[in-house]
Amino acid sequence: MSSEFGRTNFPDERLATLAALLNGDVTLAYRIATELLSQGVPFDDIVVDVLGPVQTEVGQRWADGDLSIADEHAASAAVEELVVRIGAIAQAPSGPTVVVAAAEHDAHALGARVVATSLALEGFRTLFIGASVPAEDLQDYLELHQPLALALSCSMSSALVGSARCIAAAHQIGIPVVGGGRAIASEQRARRLGIDALALVPHDAVDRLRAWEIASPQHLASVPAPVPEHQALADRSQRMIASVLEKVATGLAKPSDLGEELARVLQVIEATLLLDEPGLIGEHLRWLRDTGPAHGVPRPTVDAALIVLATTMDDDLHRASAALRAEMH
Repeated sequence: MSSEFGRTNFPDERLATLAALLNGDVTLAYRIATELLSQGVPFDDIVVDVLGPVQTEVGQRWADGDLSIADEHAASAAVEELVVRIGAIAQAPSGPTVVVAAAEHDAHALGARVVATSLALEGFRTLFIGASVPAEDLQDYLELHQPLALALSCSMSSALVGSARCIAAAHQIGIPVVGGGRAIASEQRARRLGIDALALVPHDAVDRLRAWEIASPQHLASVPAPVPEHQALADRSQRMIASVLEKVATGLAKPSDLGEELARVLQVIEATLLLDEPGLIGEHLRWLRDTGPAHGVPRPTVDAALIVLATTMDDDLHRASAALRAEMH
């Protein structure tokens, strides 16, 4: 267990919730959460002090190899079910409609689900459409339902380009975006993506949406244009990854796992070029090197794969290759 896990409020409830969710006992976890609600503890505090640390601890145990992917998925699904159950106690909505989604290429819907529950408890009519929503489909959905706003969650740096695409899709039909999540944790990054309002905690979204209910934003933020390399990366990523695996994946139990990680590396490289944030790649590579050995991908294999990946990028991807090489130390 991480040393930070017991340092915030409600340590007993947090430990009990972690144990319950790891055992698949959502009913017990629900009783713990609703007891806190009955004591007047705001939902945001339960998220920040109980559910957030629990989910972080589950992720850390997976990264350390103490939980299998199946264990981690089961625990995460249990957390999401718990959030859904809490949202079910909301009164019938009396406020405007808000569409809630996780960004394109973001497979983690929990952050969006938490926001949807928070909004429902505050009386908004929430339309939750889940994880990794393609921007084009999202735009069709927004055009059909004409919500007050889009609440967009992004928890993975590999989904930042997808976030920009989703924001652009909303802005094209005049819908403002309130955004948040682990990968959008600063005002500077939010501005670069084109987010109209940053929500660091769910109630930030509530406050902003209530303000927009009174007066919509006069001007929507500017969304960055796709980088010149976008189409080349989209067209060639699978071929480049296959070339890497052919050279370095010998002996790996599941070469596909390395392939999936390399696909995310390419997405982070594109995000780096889009947002002009070189540190994004370095941060992601450190995480990959730290977690790979516990999941069958030794660090030397990761490093060898990155070297080969950089060499597969030809002339029109020279910026992508240079950005990767600069962070491979």
